[in-house]
Amino acid sequence: MQSECEKLSEQLRQDVVTVIEAVWKSIDWDKVSSRRRMKIYEEYQNKIKSASQVGKVSHFLEKLCSKMDCTLSDTNSANVLEIIRNIEKEELDLEFLNTCRNETQLLVLLMRERRAELNENSKQTVTGG
Repeated sequence: MQSECEKLSEQLRQDVVTVIEAVWKSIDWDKVSSRRRMKIYEEYQNKIKSASQVGKVSHFLEKLCSKMDCTLSDTNSANVLEIIRNIEKEELDLEFLNTCRNETQLLVLLMRERRAELNENSKQTVTGG
């Protein structure tokens, strides 16, 4: 049985993944060179870590979007803004940002797995599988 602390950590981790995935989806890939794409996950990890050196989750989002030269798309923003409002309301900014700093590699891996799963599910839906 998970303790309350473990449940909170897992929820925060999922919230972070949702936020960084929304930023990822908002990147204008036409502006990203093929050479840069080869190391894009490493770059993204570094920019997440760097953006997390703030005091509020909303500032983290602004900074990460700025570093990735993107703006959240309308389809992604409602859910992300709700997550950020809840984090700030519950005063969990520090925990969220510490998760970003201390688990960056894991978070990007979880985002990649989530995206791969979505792609696989959409392929199955299209092919009728």
